[in-house]
Amino acid sequence: MSDKKYCIQLAECDCNSKEVYSYDEIEIGTWVDGKPIYRKVITGKLAEQNGIGLVFAKVPELNIDRVINLYGNMTDNHNEAQITLQTSYNRPEGLFAAVNMAYDIQNSTIKYHFLNNEGYYSGCTANVVIEYTKK
Repeated sequence: MSDKKYCIQLAECDCNSKEVYSYDEIEIGTWVDGKPIYRKVITGKLAEQNGIGLVFAKVPELNIDRVINLYGNMTDNHNEAQITLQTSYNRPEGLFAAVNMAYDIQNSTIKYHFLNNEGYYSGCTANVVIEYTKK
């Protein structure tokens, strides 16, 4: 048996952990220029049909200076698969679905390009995580 003794100290949590995801804007760290990095989860529906430059969300209230990361997930309409975003979902028969997202600086919108073969992802719910610094 060891003679070592260990203490556990409780500390107040400020909830700024990188492990926190929320529909509210939260500060998660510091970018290389010293600005705080914020994270927010945005939920929305994908289009019913294929499209280019489709608007997923308008986010002028976030006052974004630089997008650090943009990712997320979606579930097909048959609840058979969960797909991460940005994605191209391929099968032996060919490309099944693809979603590529980008932040449009001039219009303060999150846009996406959408390829949806066989309708599995028509109007499905997507959760998009955006991490950014502010102006």
